[in-house]
Amino acid sequence: MLMLLAVLVLIVAGFGVAFRLRPDLFVEVKAHYGSLVSAFINAPENEAVRAQLIETLVGVYRETPAGKSLALRDEQGRVVGRFRIERAEVSQVARETDDPKARRRFFVDLMGQGEMWHESGGRVRFDGGAKVTYEIDFHIEHLTVYTHFTCIKLHSATFNATHVDNFLARLFSSVVNDAGTRAVEESIRPGFTIVTRDDGESWLAMGRVGREFVPRKGPNPETDADCDTISNDVTLLQYGFRDYLGPFEMYDGDELRLTLDVSAPPGQETPGVDLLLVNESDFRRYEALYPHALGKGTEKLELSPLIENTNTRSLRFTREGIKGNYYLIIDRTPFGRGNQVVNKAPCEVRYYGRIRRR
Repeated sequence: MLMLLAVLVLIVAGFGVAFRLRPDLFVEVKAHYGSLVSAFINAPENEAVRAQLIETLVGVYRETPAGKSLALRDEQGRVVGRFRIERAEVSQVARETDDPKARRRFFVDLMGQGEMWHESGGRVRFDGGAKVTYEIDFHIEHLTVYTHFTCIKLHSATFNATHVDNFLARLFSSVVNDAGTRAVEESIRPGFTIVTRDDGESWLAMGRVGREFVPRKGPNPETDADCDTISNDVTLLQYGFRDYLGPFEMYDGDELRLTLDVSAPPGQETPGVDLLLVNESDFRRYEALYPHALGKGTEKLELSPLIENTNTRSLRFTREGIKGNYYLIIDRTPFGRGNQVVNKAPCEVRYYGRIRRR
């Protein structure tokens, strides 16, 4: 059984690599053997194989969320903050049991940091986390693996504000912390699905998704069917706040495409935003200084952005030949590098970020 399991894992994980040099063969082989592998692994009677594969997939999960962000939204569904997962510790609840359902339950301790805009507190930065029991299951279709993490119990969610703009809100920090805790809970309860394609590409999708999932769902028109959509959303950006998109994970031959538009409420002038496209190390430097030290001599940032647009209301950007993780910073703080004109009207930022893979 272990030998068969090893062969199946190699088939599932290696198809994309093995046939990159012969794409003409890939379609034919995938159509025949992909259906056989999927039928075998999906069959309920092969529970032992499935249980072992789940343990393998959990190992993948330990790496997948790191650096990814969960959007925090207002009542209209607009992004008003992000919770960035830095670490996920996973342990199996009951490994030595004959109950297959019990073996699929894992305790997860998520830890991270984030930022949100609070109507009373203004800009709020926080450390947060959650302790959750998930029931894990998966199915395979055409060598795409859908790993479902269903939230069985949310044991606790933590939210500790490390920075609050409003002085009065700092005096009543419990109000801000309670609102933040609720936002973290609402981002955890729906569960999530890890979608792993045969070429190794993976996505973190909210809720339970299957074959209907494509990494290109959002409120904005998606014009590039040949691209993987990474960001398609709307952020409500207040004056003094900032947002970021990413990471955009770029590999050899990839092309990054970014579309962004800023609008204001009816009757108000549309404010400009500062846009900086930076790599992982520059993003970390920016985060380390923001918000306390960002305005104290911006030369200390020492950033080398691929984009540095100041006080702008739209962006159309395409670039090939870059590798690594990149982030688009959308800045409306008074510390922006463009010394933008003060316009305190809230604005909506619509964006569509995608990658064309080679």
